[in-house]
Amino acid sequence: MDTPRTSRTGHRHVLVPLVFLLVVAVFTFGHITGTAPVRLTLLFASGVVAAIAVAVGIRVNRVTDRRPWRLVIGALTLLSICNGLWTLPVVLDTGWSRPPDLLVAPPQIGGYALLLAASLMIVLRHAPKDGSGTIDAAVWGIAVAAPVWEFLFRPRLLDAHAGTGQQLIVLTQILVLFGICGSLLRVARTCGAGRACLAFLFAALGCTVVGIATVNALPSAAEHQATVPALCFALGYLCLGAAAMHPSVIVLMEPSAPQVSRSPRLQLKMFGTAILVVPLVGAIGQVVGVPPDGLLLTLAPMLTVPLVMIRISRLSAQRARDQQALAHQAAHDELTGLINRRRLFQVMEEAITRHAAGRAGELALIYCDLNDFKPINDGYGHEAGDEVLRSTAARINAVVRTKDVVARIGGDEFLIFCPDTDEASAYALGDRIAEAVAAPLPWRGHTLRVTAAVGATLWTERRQVAPDVLLAAADDRMYANKRARKVARTA
Repeated sequence: MDTPRTSRTGHRHVLVPLVFLLVVAVFTFGHITGTAPVRLTLLFASGVVAAIAVAVGIRVNRVTDRRPWRLVIGALTLLSICNGLWTLPVVLDTGWSRPPDLLVAPPQIGGYALLLAASLMIVLRHAPKDGSGTIDAAVWGIAVAAPVWEFLFRPRLLDAHAGTGQQLIVLTQILVLFGICGSLLRVARTCGAGRACLAFLFAALGCTVVGIATVNALPSAAEHQATVPALCFALGYLCLGAAAMHPSVIVLMEPSAPQVSRSPRLQLKMFGTAILVVPLVGAIGQVVGVPPDGLLLTLAPMLTVPLVMIRISRLSAQRARDQQALAHQAAHDELTGLINRRRLFQVMEEAITRHAAGRAGELALIYCDLNDFKPINDGYGHEAGDEVLRSTAARINAVVRTKDVVARIGGDEFLIFCPDTDEASAYALGDRIAEAVAAPLPWRGHTLRVTAAVGATLWTERRQVAPDVLLAAADDRMYANKRARKVARTA
């Protein structure tokens, strides 16, 4: 039976696309039938409506991580400011034929930079274990954008005698949009039920790219007054609002199962190749006698260098985690989580050195060997045996002191090293261990029982001694206690 929340979410799956189509129809009609002031006013309004829709959507859908969508709101705000500057000369008598590039460029470049950051955060949130692949995809998107700019857009802008500011704006748009496309494509196969939200994001990208291509291809579109470019930009904004309003945004913002990635060596080769594309494309004009593209050679690294730094920092963090994991595996028992014999002997050697130098207190080593463990392995299987070992480790840890060190040295054998102790405390701890281990253990409808043979040795001499010597002494005590119990049982 559907809960009220599930029912409301199901309704919104249908309602959001319907409302989106209705809004699109209204804006399309206005752009087709309206004058230049109407089109520019609708373009400005679309950014504001989209920002409000994003704010409402992440709240209604209860998106847990709202940071990337707040960046989207910030980007829409900056782009709306830019569109407002384009609207002023048409609606009001400002004396401008068009707003100065110095006013338009900063909010537009900032808005697109925020969109790139937001897309990376969304993808990294959805694929947290594929951060390197996501960054690689974004860099490859920027690399693909370089020849698109150099051979399709730049020649047209140069023929139209476009200023440096206008070229900078268009180049920023192309690089960022392709970078966003690359990062979003990375999660297209793993988004599952989040495809609707992802589809709206891709639609926003597509509309914006078509708008940029049209406004730079048609002379009449140069002032953002033509129907097609202004409508494309408006629809792109509205798609962003619909993406946040659609309930599938929740799925897209939740971690997914990691996809199978290429080998790290191949990933690095492809990453390096992507980085080389931009300078090669930017300098190719120099080979054929055309001045190199300084804008591309400057702006593309400004976008890729932060991504490279993030990539390197993630690699360094991953390497540190891998080293920690290897160090932990080398020093710990995988089944119980206790330290192993090698690590225990290191701890003992350090404590013995301090003891020989005059540290107060004595040293004790307790040897614990399980009785009746093999019958459990034979009768119930290794899963039952593993559970007994894990339970034994937990029970021993529960009764020792915080400064005592517990280790599993193999099979059903455990060692407890006690620094700064005395004979009475050591033997009392051995009794508590034996009592704790002997408690019944429920397992899958059965009751498993083992007992512990415990032997303790105390080291009081202020001189160096090998840990093996203490181990042999504790082992002898343990077997002596075990033989004494057998004799007592048969008597």
